[in-house]
Amino acid sequence: MKGTMIARALLCLVVLTLVGVTALAEDNSKSNITINGGRNTVYMGAPSHRTAVKPCVKGQFYDNICGGSINIDEGWTVSDGSPINTEYSPANQIIALKTGTTKKLGVTVAFVEGTNGGIVILDKDCKNLPCGTIDKTHLCIGHIANLYNAGSAYRVESFKCTAKLTKGKPYWVYLQSDANSWLAWDLSAATGGLVEGTNDAWGTYSSGQSVAGISIH
Repeated sequence: MKGTMIARALLCLVVLTLVGVTALAEDNSKSNITINGGRNTVYMGAPSHRTAVKPCVKGQFYDNICGGSINIDEGWTVSDGSPINTEYSPANQIIALKTGTTKKLGVTVAFVEGTNGGIVILDKDCKNLPCGTIDKTHLCIGHIANLYNAGSAYRVESFKCTAKLTKGKPYWVYLQSDANSWLAWDLSAATGGLVEGTNDAWGTYSSGQSVAGISIH
């Protein structure tokens, strides 16, 4: 009898845990809204800026994460298909801090709803726009998945990136989500150039905009 009671208690605990996980997943999407025509994703919690997780190795080519802070409550919307029903591919312009060949690129991208994954692209600059056509031109490209939930403590999603950069020259980092996905590229305290890609077409260049979390090693 005692063994049966313990088994039932453990079963109830498992059920409660699963219910809790489901509730958290539902709350994650319900707690997020889009603003600015859908281009920004905002987590409806208390404003929160998180400093870099220690130890943090600063990217030699570019970094706005180590020594700075990441706003886990607001980011550029990255989407394709449902539930946003518009393809948003935000691109941030950065200036290379040194000349050489990169090894790794990292970004702070959160999951909101749908498919939990996306593509990160490093590209050349052509008159304040990423060069070439979206999806077809890049210096390096990498897939990221199993992202942290929007509004949660961030982590840097990194991948191998081998590209030759020149100190003082501008470059672009932009994101695309997997199909039927809604992601948020959490913002840093840094500012720079921004171009919003909408349905595979680049928009107008805008300076002095928030640059999302990026580190290039």
